[in-house]
Amino acid sequence: MLQPFQCTTTDRLLLRAVRDSDLDAVFALHADPEANRFSVSGPMRSQEEARRRLTLWLDDWSRHGVGYWAVERREAPGDVVGFGGVRHKVLEGRPVLNLAYRFTPRTWGTGYATEMARTALALVQRHLPDVPLVAIIHPENGASLRVAERSGMRFERVIDYEGTPSRLYVPAPP
Repeated sequence: MLQPFQCTTTDRLLLRAVRDSDLDAVFALHADPEANRFSVSGPMRSQEEARRRLTLWLDDWSRHGVGYWAVERREAPGDVVGFGGVRHKVLEGRPVLNLAYRFTPRTWGTGYATEMARTALALVQRHLPDVPLVAIIHPENGASLRVAERSGMRFERVIDYEGTPSRLYVPAPP
């Protein structure tokens, strides 16, 4: 396990590996239609779907030592306000790390997603520099596009992602 990824903090956030007890938070966030407006699969419909997603994320941590974090505000430990980070994927036949972030609507506009994304990018550049990093974003999701850009990524091209034209972002050159 790559320890820097397991649990880290920013000025305002605690970023920790997901755990079994996050099931309700996974479902609450991913079932919210507003938070999932641009999700290819749409809002989750069941706790069982949340369990499958969480099991996949837990497997990422055990197999690869990296995965999506549960994001808590340091001033309110235990209150999960989002999920994000990086996980291994295969994109167009090549292994990549996918940067993703999803936060509760009550935290939108706080800069939490950018803070989390910048931390993930820095850790990947320091500890996994040989794995390409990408962010795949729905072209109408302006807020997520801005997070990617503010985090140090740049638009590369449009790709077909699960049947949806999506914008592919990669780290900007230093």
